[in-house]
Amino acid sequence: MAGRAHLMWLLPGLIAMAVLFVWPIAGLVILSLDVPAGSPSPYTAILNEPIYRRVMYNTAISSLGTTFLCLLIGYPVAYAIYSIRPPLRSIVLGSVLFSYAVGTMPRAFSWIVLLGDRGVVNRTLMQAFDWREPIQMLYNQSGVLIGMTHVMLPYMVLTLLASMSRVPPQLVPAARTLGAGPVRAFVNVFLPLTMPGVLAGVMMTFIFSLGFFVVPAILGGAQQTTVVMILRDLTLGLGRWGIGSALSISVIVICIVGAAIYVPLARIGEVEDQ
Repeated sequence: MAGRAHLMWLLPGLIAMAVLFVWPIAGLVILSLDVPAGSPSPYTAILNEPIYRRVMYNTAISSLGTTFLCLLIGYPVAYAIYSIRPPLRSIVLGSVLFSYAVGTMPRAFSWIVLLGDRGVVNRTLMQAFDWREPIQMLYNQSGVLIGMTHVMLPYMVLTLLASMSRVPPQLVPAARTLGAGPVRAFVNVFLPLTMPGVLAGVMMTFIFSLGFFVVPAILGGAQQTTVVMILRDLTLGLGRWGIGSALSISVIVICIVGAAIYVPLARIGEVEDQ
């Protein structure tokens, strides 16, 4: 009887998932497989045609690079916020949250002002080091990674900070009193306890980065076309819904594989006895 009661509580959520998630994806699968007789499968085209391989490569590199940079920058920032005292902590945390007040498009265009050939960064470097030529930081992979990292970094910081806040503050000092140095206490005590937050931040950043459109379109240009950018052209511009659906399913499969790796690593579903 108790099992049925729990099922009744889950039923609305399961219905919502079926209607909003399973049904649309099933429609994409059917659409991607519905090809005229004698025509090649859209999945074959993704594997064989250089343009689609290039698009998948750009998307993967942008997502993986953004995830790595967000973790590399976000962990020290989150640890600094965790370590400092409450008055200053609120100020620093507020500065991180302030980025949510500005949309993605204004932030992307602001990087054009900063990173352009005549932008603030290049002019500063050319004057400081007497360089004659500016560094190309836009319309390439570097510009895309900078813009996407700027957008995703607050998500990583907040996810890591939430995990760090659950670590008892007396554990690291206790390890120090037992003879461990600061680095060893951090690596052996603090870092393992924050690994669930690291895994969650990495997973969320990677999946969100797969769906970026504005930043690669503005800062990357045609050479950095991603899956979402070509999906717009294929479906809305050319009406090629078959190949568009196949590309969408390919991205969904990547997300499912990532989730399948994440769940056992994060040990989701395990309940520890207190």
